[in-house]
Amino acid sequence: MVRQPQSVRRRARKWADRAVLSLVNGFVYATEGAARPGKNSAAHDVVLTRGKLVLSRVRPIRDVEYELGSEVHRVSFERHGTPILLIPPLMVRPYVYDLRPEHSMVRTLRNAGFDVFVVDFGVPDHDDERVRLDDYVLDWVPACIDAALESAGAKDISLAGYCMGGIFCLMHAATHHDPRVRNIVTIGAPVNFTKMRAAYVASRIGALGIGPLMDVVGNVPGKASSLGFKLMSGARAVTKWGDFVANLDDEGFVRSFDAVNTWVNDLIPYPKEAFKQMVREVVSGNRLIRGGLRFGDKPCELGAVTQPLLAFAGKGDNIATPEATAAIIDLVASTDKTLVPVSGGHVGVVAGSAAPREVWQPMIDWLLPRSR
Repeated sequence: MVRQPQSVRRRARKWADRAVLSLVNGFVYATEGAARPGKNSAAHDVVLTRGKLVLSRVRPIRDVEYELGSEVHRVSFERHGTPILLIPPLMVRPYVYDLRPEHSMVRTLRNAGFDVFVVDFGVPDHDDERVRLDDYVLDWVPACIDAALESAGAKDISLAGYCMGGIFCLMHAATHHDPRVRNIVTIGAPVNFTKMRAAYVASRIGALGIGPLMDVVGNVPGKASSLGFKLMSGARAVTKWGDFVANLDDEGFVRSFDAVNTWVNDLIPYPKEAFKQMVREVVSGNRLIRGGLRFGDKPCELGAVTQPLLAFAGKGDNIATPEATAAIIDLVASTDKTLVPVSGGHVGVVAGSAAPREVWQPMIDWLLPRSR
């Protein structure tokens, strides 16, 4: 009997282990999801409700007292005086900031000592077809800032947002000149829409006819938003499945894939009037760059933004392209402003495997000296 070399047996055993793990992970993913039960699971308390609008406060880690012999000891956790408000994009459920327990922006910020608040604009329905961007900028975002400051007992706040959520942060500061806003962080938030290529061309073509079409369709369905999101992601929408199959033996990769893929397929409707306004004025009209954007009787001018600003741009982002995002730095009047190119596409920049290292931790390091 000829004995196989030990290296051959090790390779065969490794291949067999990978095959078994791939089979198990694939079965779990197909039947119940690998990460879905963990989404939006950070403990939180609701501090504001108004119709569909909900503001939640991530429950902070409490100080701990314990006895050692006859003495009582207290472990205190550092807390920073300036809370942070996370604003989601339209179409998106806010659990993008809390995808799973081991991969959660809100938990990372909380564990670093920040008082974290998360906005949820709710799921628009037929009653919300008349909702405009004005409602977000003039009413709902200011209401959340008011409630967060009152709940935290703070005098100022940092705003942070992904994609349209980051644009809302800028729009608030540019419209209200709010001195309570101490810092602004944007993640994959475009402002120069001429640099968004396909989206800009499509908006120019459809700007004139979008009114009659939207009057028939109503709110943009969430499924349509998910499809558009995937189409704008380009070849990555297909190649990601090859990566998934190749890494089925890696439970961490499968959980990450499941969390992000579930979120992308769980987009929500876009209010009809807000969508028309976004296409005509912000994208096709590019008024954040050219000027002329107004909410109510208030002009929205990025040159009025003076807060310290940190902007992250995904180097592989096919939607909010690096060029569309980098324009923030040239437009705001802030003297303290930083653009950070990071790896990842439009989803990866906020929720990908590199996000904790390239976005979340640099965000914390930047905020810490500006939050005391």
